[in-house]
Amino acid sequence: MLKYYLSCALLAWTSWEVLANKTSTPQSRTASANPLLIDQVALYQQQWFAYNAVKENELQEKVARIERTIEGRLMVLQKKMNLTVHDLQATLEKQREDTLEKLRISRRIIPEKFKKIGNRWYFFENNEQNWFSAFNTCRRKGGHLATIYNGKELDEVFAHALPGAYWIDINSAYSKGQYTSTLTGREPPYFRWNNKKKSEKIGYNKCVTVYTRKMFTEDCYSKYFFLCQAEQWEL
Repeated sequence: MLKYYLSCALLAWTSWEVLANKTSTPQSRTASANPLLIDQVALYQQQWFAYNAVKENELQEKVARIERTIEGRLMVLQKKMNLTVHDLQATLEKQREDTLEKLRISRRIIPEKFKKIGNRWYFFENNEQNWFSAFNTCRRKGGHLATIYNGKELDEVFAHALPGAYWIDINSAYSKGQYTSTLTGREPPYFRWNNKKKSEKIGYNKCVTVYTRKMFTEDCYSKYFFLCQAEQWEL
């Protein structure tokens, strides 16, 4: 019986030793291999981090280049839009002016018998009247006594007149000592006095005629021909 127990114990010890050897051999190999494996993993990690850093820098540079390109294109587009808006405003302003001018022309009804001389329309009345009557007659005809703006216009207009003296829109009837225009309420734009113009002070009821293309001071109640001018939008 004792021999049986000793045999079992010996068999158990042998089995445990074999099992222990089998179990410990891979563990010892793994333990001996771990330092190399850890170093290799660390090396791979360093390489991976370096690679990611390079790629991230390249990506950031690409993004920066794209942003600069977009910004440049936006600036160019903004300039083009500004130019386009400016051109559009200029075109609209020109169209507005053209429309207003066409509207003015459409409303500018030239009275009958008025004749275009230069840029204006005139009517020579050869029925003698005093200055006040001549003023009212011109208004009834749709115009006013003529306002002469310069010497060229005076010569050009009166080249079409019959011989005689003609009332024009210069008088002192409403402002003693000063000639004015009834059309503008201001001093007339042009004078061409005759060489014999009197130097005395200007009194009331003094009006001006044109005779032989020179201007003369006359009593406003004297009777002469007169020159009417159609209404103008631009004076």
